[in-house]
Amino acid sequence: MADHNRVRPLLFPRSVAVVGASPRHGRIVEEVVRSGIPAWGVHPTRDEVLGLPCFPRVGGLPDKPELTALLVGHERVEDAFDEALAAGMRAFFLPGLGNEAGTAGPEVAGRIAERAKTEDAVLLGPNCMGVAAPGEASIWIGTVPDTFRPGRVSVVSQSGSIAEALLGIGPRVGFRSVVSSGGEAVSDAADFLGFFAEDEGTGAIGLFLETVRRPAEFAAALARCADAGKPVVCLKVGRSQAAARAALAHTGAVVGSDRAFSALLRSHGAVEVDDFTALVETLEALGRARRPRGKRIAAISESGGEGALLADLGEAAGMPFEPLPDEVAADLTARFPNYCAPGNPLDAWAIEEAELVFPGSIEILVRSGAFDIVVAQADQSQFRGAEEHEWCFMIVKALAKATAGTEIFPAVTTVSAVDPRPEVAEYALEHDVALLRGPRDAMRALAAAASLRSASATSSPAEPVDLADLLGEGALAEFESALVLERYGVPVAPRRRASSPEEAAAAAAELGFPVVVKVDGPAHKAAQNGVVLGLGDADGVRAAAERLGGRVLVAAQATDGTEAFCGMTRDPDYGPVLAVGLGGRAVETLSLAAVSLAPVGEREALQLVAEAPGLDAGPAAREALATTLVALGRLAVDHPQISAIDVNPLILSSDGAVAVDALVVVEGGAGE
Repeated sequence: MADHNRVRPLLFPRSVAVVGASPRHGRIVEEVVRSGIPAWGVHPTRDEVLGLPCFPRVGGLPDKPELTALLVGHERVEDAFDEALAAGMRAFFLPGLGNEAGTAGPEVAGRIAERAKTEDAVLLGPNCMGVAAPGEASIWIGTVPDTFRPGRVSVVSQSGSIAEALLGIGPRVGFRSVVSSGGEAVSDAADFLGFFAEDEGTGAIGLFLETVRRPAEFAAALARCADAGKPVVCLKVGRSQAAARAALAHTGAVVGSDRAFSALLRSHGAVEVDDFTALVETLEALGRARRPRGKRIAAISESGGEGALLADLGEAAGMPFEPLPDEVAADLTARFPNYCAPGNPLDAWAIEEAELVFPGSIEILVRSGAFDIVVAQADQSQFRGAEEHEWCFMIVKALAKATAGTEIFPAVTTVSAVDPRPEVAEYALEHDVALLRGPRDAMRALAAAASLRSASATSSPAEPVDLADLLGEGALAEFESALVLERYGVPVAPRRRASSPEEAAAAAAELGFPVVVKVDGPAHKAAQNGVVLGLGDADGVRAAAERLGGRVLVAAQATDGTEAFCGMTRDPDYGPVLAVGLGGRAVETLSLAAVSLAPVGEREALQLVAEAPGLDAGPAAREALATTLVALGRLAVDHPQISAIDVNPLILSSDGAVAVDALVVVEGGAGE
C-alpha cells in the first residue's frame, strides 16, 4: 500500500467492525448498516444491534475488517485494542479517552499509541468525532445531517466542534469528507493531508489546526498538494507573540513561530484565514468546479449602498472593481436607457422590472468577455418575504444560466450572515455558483480564489560561496558580517577598520566625507553612544574614535532615504525564514514584515517585497531588496550553521539599496 493510502481505511473503509456495538451508539451502527459495506458488531451478549450482526469476540468475526471502531470505555479499551491487534487488524477509530476518561485518559492513549506504532497500525483519535463522508460510510459519533452534501472539498479539523460545525452549515460547499482528527496519537494532519493530495475525489482542502505535530511531514504534504494543483485553506489557532523565541537578531523577534508557520503556508501556495466564517466562505469559493482565471470582476446589485460596500471591501481585499469598459457601458445603456452612467458595481434597482433588468444586465456582463468573475449582490435570507425571495432567487438562476458552459466564475454575495433558504443553497451547489455570505469574507474568498499561486519557485542553485575564513562562532563582528553579505552580492556601504584615532582619520579621508564611526563589534550590540553619525572632517573622526576607544569601524555614510530591513532566522520546525519590511527602529516598534520560507526565486522575492506593510520603494529599490532576499536565502541553504542574518537598515534610493548595518549569527556562539 502506497504511503498516502495507509490512512485510507480510516477515511473510506470498505468493511468495519464496531467493538462495543449497542443502542447507545445507535447513530454509528445505523450509519454503518445504511452504507451497505460489510460490517459486524462485537458485543459479549447480543446477536444483533439495530440490524448489525454481532459476535462475542473480535477474533471470531467472519472476516477481517479494514477498520475497527473502539466504542468502549477507557477501562476496557486497551484490552479491546490488543485483541484486535492479535486478530490482525491494523486500522482503528478511537473516539474516546477525552475528558470522560479523567486523568487516566492520556496514559491509556499513550500506551495504545506506542503499541500501534510498534505494530505499524494507523489510528484516528483519540478524542475525536470520526469521519463524515457524503455517500460513504460515515463513522461519526454525532448526527450527520441530511443537508451535508457531496462535493470536492475535504477538511481535516483537530477540533471536533469545528468539524461538527462544518456539517451543520447546510447544503453549502460540497464535501468529499470531514475528518475530526482529535488527539492525533498516531495518524495526524500530515497523513490525512498527504492522502487528500492524491485523492481523485478531492479538489480543495481545508485545515483547522491547533498544532503541527510533525512539521517536516506536514510541509511535505503541503508540497504534494501544491504539485497536485489542490488549494489548501488553513485556519490555525493558538498563535501568540508570547511564543516568539528570544533572538539575537531583530529578525527572529519579528518572525516568531506563528509567522514562520505563515511563511510555510505561503511557500506552498496555501491560503491562510483568520476566522471560521472566512474558512467556510473560502472553501465555498474553492469548492466549485470552476476557478477564477484572474481578478477582473464585475458585480450587479439590488442597492447602490450595498454595491458601494462591496466595492470598498473588494479594494481592501486586493481586488478592485474597475470602471466598466466603454463598450459594456454602452450596451447596458442601449438596452436599458435608465442606466444613465452605469458603474461597477452596477446598481440595477428600479432601472426596469427586476425580471428583465437583472438577467439582461448579467447577460451583457458575461457576454462581454471583459470579466473573470461576475457577482450578483442579492440578499439571500430565509427570513425575507416571499416576493423578495422569488426575485432574489431569480437573480441566482439568471447568473447560473448566463455563466453555464463558460469559464467565468459566478458568485452570489449577501450583506447578511443569515442562512439562505435551503432551495437556494441546493440550486447554487448543483449549478456551480458560489453562494457567499458577508461582503468582507466574500470578497476575501474571491480574492484568494483568484490569486492562487503555485509553490515558491527558486532559481537554479548556484555554487556555494566559501566562507570558511569568516564564519566563527556566535555573533560575527559587523565587518565580517558585511564581508559575508558582499560575497553573496549584497551591496554594503564601504568601510575600514582602524585601531587608533589617526588610522580612523586616514580611513575617513580615503572613504570620503561624511562618515560614520562605530564601535567595532557585532551590529545592534553597541552601547547607546557606540555610533557617531555625520562626521564631516578628520578632527571630528579623531575625536569620535578617541571617545569610543579601542578599535573602531569607519564607514561611508549613505545618503538619507527610506530605511528597510531584510533578514533570515532559522525556525526549529520549519527551517530558514526570510523577512522584509520597514527598517531602523520600526523593526522593533512595529514588527511590520512579510515573511516566506527560504530559498526564494527573484519573482517570489519581488512579490514578498510588494507585500511588506508600509514599505514605500521605487522599482530599483524593490529589485535591490528582492536580490538581497534571494542572497539571504542562498546563504541559509549553503551554510546551515548560520542561524540568523539581520540587514538593518538598508537605505533605499532611486538607484537601488545599500546596507549600512549587518549581523550574521553562527550557531553555537554566545549571544545576548
